[in-house]
Amino acid sequence: MDSVSGDAPPTDVHRRREFVEALAGQARLWAGAAGTVTVTKEDDDYIFASLPVSDAAAPVWVAASEWIDVQVGSSNNSRWKFCYTDEDMSAVFDLVRAVIDGGATEFRAFGRSQVEVSSLLGTLRSKTGLETYWGLIPAPGWHQWGQQHTFRAYAGQGRI
Repeated sequence: MDSVSGDAPPTDVHRRREFVEALAGQARLWAGAAGTVTVTKEDDDYIFASLPVSDAAAPVWVAASEWIDVQVGSSNNSRWKFCYTDEDMSAVFDLVRAVIDGGATEFRAFGRSQVEVSSLLGTLRSKTGLETYWGLIPAPGWHQWGQQHTFRAYAGQGRI
């Protein structure tokens, strides 16, 4: 689910802040003491970060700029972009909740990576990112023979 439309109107700073603050409030409840949730402002953008206490869980960042950019895990390649529609903002909440609950799996192979998040709304896959030039070479079935890492829930118990 990658919903960015090139024709979407710019979103005002007030709406960005409200969205990120609401997301942070919910994430603090979901993560509890097992994660740290912060919000920072950079120019007109708001950055949400949810960092787990456990190294076995996945961090998640949300940058609210002209669109909503979500990154899961340590790879810069695992990103989703959303607009400020009610449906997309709900999907971002669901995505963050799923990561905190342990629903993220990372696939790596032959110079490429991808994160898959199983949430209440379904399975969302990030776009495949190339980590090296080897990633330009076709690698059919790389999800099956590559390395797979399933992140744990922040509290170690998640719903997934």
